[in-house]
Amino acid sequence: MKRFLTRLLRFRRHERGTLSVETAMIFPLLMFSYVGIYTFFDAFRTQNINVRASYTVADMLSRETNMLDTDYLEGLNKILRLLTRSDYDTILRVTVVTFNINDKDNPNDDEYELVWSQVDGGDGATIKPYTDQTLSDLEPQIPIMDHGDVNIVVETWSGFIPIFKFTGVEPYYFEHLVVSRPRFGPQLCWESC
Repeated sequence: MKRFLTRLLRFRRHERGTLSVETAMIFPLLMFSYVGIYTFFDAFRTQNINVRASYTVADMLSRETNMLDTDYLEGLNKILRLLTRSDYDTILRVTVVTFNINDKDNPNDDEYELVWSQVDGGDGATIKPYTDQTLSDLEPQIPIMDHGDVNIVVETWSGFIPIFKFTGVEPYYFEHLVVSRPRFGPQLCWESC
């Protein structure tokens, strides 16, 4: 029995091979952490690129003095896709709104009015142009305007699918909204003013 206890104590103090065992236990955790960090970094990088592209498109529209048409909007969506370097479809919705004060004594009577709204990209079922009835969904995101002011609201959607799907990050459409004012003209016109 004494011999058995001696060998048991020696086995307990024995440290040969612990590096291999620890490596085998920790390596999968390290690889999963590395892949997860890479996936999250890629998602934030994609979101940052989409924000910059949205601001670029909004700035282009704010400088436009000619009338817009379907071809112009398709070209603008192609520019958005090029700027985002997206392998997936991008969606662009451009809306022009104006603000009117109907009664100076009653601020509840003030209203946003839809000038026009158009969409390019997508299947047409998910993202639709705003109408007079659906404009109220957009109103909380529009900054305070003065009577007669015109704002251009540019909304963009760009798809993101993570490289590694087992990290918990799901495929997602990054959505961005940018509001700008026309710089060189009183308003942005759609096919006719």
